Amino acid sequence: MPKNTTEHKLEAVSAATASASTSTSATNKTKRKNVPRDDEDDSGSDSGSDVSMINVDFDFYNFNPDVDQIAIKRLVRQTLSHDDELIDVHPLADLILAEGIRLGAGSSIKTDGEDSDPWGLVAVIDIKQNRDHPAFAPFLNYLLSTLPSISPLRLLLDPSSSPAHASKPALIFSLRMLNLPLPLIPHLYRMLLSELKDGGADFTDYIIWGRGYRLEGEEESMGLDIIDTNSKKKKKGGVNSQLALTAGTFPYHPEEEFIDKVATHVHTYPFKTAPKRDEDAFGVEQFGRLVLVSDDKLAKAVEAMQAACQ
Repeated sequence: MPKNTTEHKLEAVSAATASASTSTSATNKTKRKNVPRDDEDDSGSDSGSDVSMINVDFDFYNFNPDVDQIAIKRLVRQTLSHDDELIDVHPLADLILAEGIRLGAGSSIKTDGEDSDPWGLVAVIDIKQNRDHPAFAPFLNYLLSTLPSISPLRLLLDPSSSPAHASKPALIFSLRMLNLPLPLIPHLYRMLLSELKDGGADFTDYIIWGRGYRLEGEEESMGLDIIDTNSKKKKKGGVNSQLALTAGTFPYHPEEEFIDKVATHVHTYPFKTAPKRDEDAFGVEQFGRLVLVSDDKLAKAVEAMQAACQ
């Protein structure tokens, strides 16, 4: 049996989470998720315990080019947001999968066997080795076009601008469905770093590509309420109380907040083709993000992620 089979990955996760919280099973395959339920016959009890539990098995898999390409293209387009037509995602998805196989690193999360679509994945591309690759160069040029003329990210994304630069950077694609349970994410990163180390990859820095959003603090009126399932104060009719959203800018994936804390540099950029917003615009404003973090600091951020999920 090859080393990097599904069973091997699940074994690695299990060994690292022997003391997991009650929301994680002993093998880290089964997660449970709280789903708010409005009970019409609610008598007004303030116990705050009327939630339904759904058990879902999440399995970690190596990349499968025959199955995963369509989902990766969809997730890349999702992250590109308004700019999805600026990049040909088909060859980029092929390269993401090919690099995962070449480096022996990266994992996907699925719920219905290896032949099902992934809910999320973490993958890496060697920037220097693929700088001129026809599938990668347009994407790198797109990212470079969002940077100011002087930026630490420019030196790493365009090695030709500083041939003597000693760093060996890699670009991380952390792509997933928004409702994927957070406790799964640290294992994706932990396995990626472990596999890169075992394979002899000596990346010094990682650039994590993603997106973020901006809130003005008035989104309750736009249907973007947060439901507080733990509140003991309920509205009439058994509906849980609502929390006001805090104004500010945030990454779409909450685990990236742990990485931001140890990052060398965080760059945000507006999407090139996003429609101009006016005072009556509906919904949150999205933007792109690039986060630069050193190899050792990323490992510490992953530890912090995992500790927060226990």
